[in-house]
Amino acid sequence: MHELAHLKESDHNKAFYRLCELMQPGYHQIEFDLRLYLTHRDLKCGEMA
Repeated sequence: MHELAHLKESDHNKAFYRLCELMQPGYHQIEFDLRLYLTHRDLKCGEMA
């Protein structure tokens, strides 16, 4: 969704995030959850090294 929105809005501004939310209701929560997961994953991988 994020990259598709960039076809219309090049910057990460309010219009960009409104478009993301329009295309995918709940986009803000999905993006937050993904960032949280990736951070957790990276921290876990760092412990194994």
